[in-house]
Amino acid sequence: MYDLTPIIGENLAKLRRKKRLSLDKLSELSGISKAMIGQIERGESNPTVNTLWKIASGLRVSFGKLIDTNQPATELVRLNDITPITDTDGMTLVPLFSFDNDKGFEIFSITMAPHSVHEAAGHVGGSEEYVLSFEGDLEITLESETYTLAAGDAIRFKSDQTHTYRNPSDKIVKFQTILYYS
Repeated sequence: MYDLTPIIGENLAKLRRKKRLSLDKLSELSGISKAMIGQIERGESNPTVNTLWKIASGLRVSFGKLIDTNQPATELVRLNDITPITDTDGMTLVPLFSFDNDKGFEIFSITMAPHSVHEAAGHVGGSEEYVLSFEGDLEITLESETYTLAAGDAIRFKSDQTHTYRNPSDKIVKFQTILYYS
């Protein structure tokens, strides 16, 4: 199992420098404190999913750019070999395939604890999200409309808007998300 904390820190620092952003400016763009961004860059903090999304949006890059491990052209992914990113709201995210500029997408395996709710900030403009439900009932709210996915259902939506995932049941919900960046 590999630890994503130092990888995230190194990638964040490189991306911020490449875009010539100060800690102050990235803080302003992302809504994440300068101190927290510095801690993440130094590998002193294990950021939540929401924090990473906000930083990625502030940098105007994909989530995968922050967790990219520069894997070889052929990659066998074993779920148990990846350190999951767990949020305090009951969502656990496992990055299966990081963003690739040539492909324009990234794939995540996600688990939600019973009765948990996760509000996702809008992603980079023009992005789309494809959600495939595998276990349990998942509710997704987009603006004022709520969609319920049962195991085997799927949905596609423009993900540059705030969207909320909710597990209304007493059981774990499992799904995968493909984020496509146009």
